[in-house]
Amino acid sequence: MYEELYAPLPDKKQYLERLGVTGDLTPDVETLNRLILAQLRHVPFENLDVYDAETDILLDIAPLFDKLVVRRRGGYCFELNALFMSVLKEIGFDCHPVMVRVVWMSTGYMPITHRAGIVTIGGTRYFCDVGFGGPAPCSALKLDETGPQQSGMNSFIFEKAADGDFVIYRLTETGREQLLKFDDRPCENVDFLGPNEYLSKNNNSGFKKTRMVNISREDGSAALTGNVLRIHKGGEVEETVLDTEEKLREALRAQFGIDVGFPLKI
Repeated sequence: MYEELYAPLPDKKQYLERLGVTGDLTPDVETLNRLILAQLRHVPFENLDVYDAETDILLDIAPLFDKLVVRRRGGYCFELNALFMSVLKEIGFDCHPVMVRVVWMSTGYMPITHRAGIVTIGGTRYFCDVGFGGPAPCSALKLDETGPQQSGMNSFIFEKAADGDFVIYRLTETGREQLLKFDDRPCENVDFLGPNEYLSKNNNSGFKKTRMVNISREDGSAALTGNVLRIHKGGEVEETVLDTEEKLREALRAQFGIDVGFPLKI
């Protein structure tokens, strides 16, 4: 019944071309970090299908490949990390998904609303995430490392919570902020159908309330939140309010490489 969630990647070469990655790839840490960075810089995080189109989010491998690779769209965690893990397996990585609670800027109990992955290389486990719209690491992090780990411009650290879950923190100038909380036990692709249904259709979901698009760049990043475009470059931020549908479409094409045919909300 759920076989399409586990279907093989339709075309590994085409996926890698989407990421701008060429050459022979071996399942090692260098390759993993190369793929993570390429994914973050070429495939945007976005919720246009949820917020603007109000259409179903399919997690089957074939429609994911069509959306992210053929149509050169982006997606959110359940889409991005699912297809990314599919290509990792094609290359020969030992990896499995994990269910995650987003605890960034949150207090109290938080439901499972995120997907990430764990990749094991030479007996060492690495946390891997290409689908978090927040301040996530841009490389793999050693899951069982107790000290700070540098990733791009940020440092992160793992700690064990009282219930045994892992919590990842980002270190800041004034201390640290919690980002994600997860159990390291393997889960199945089918386990994300429920959370995906909630996030994509429930009116209390943040993805239903506002437009979110962002992508990493070598010199910064670009983010579209609602109708506000922010370009981060060289430590400075340029902010522009996009007050027409035409301006939104132009920004999506120019900044994120996204071209959609459905109406965009103003």
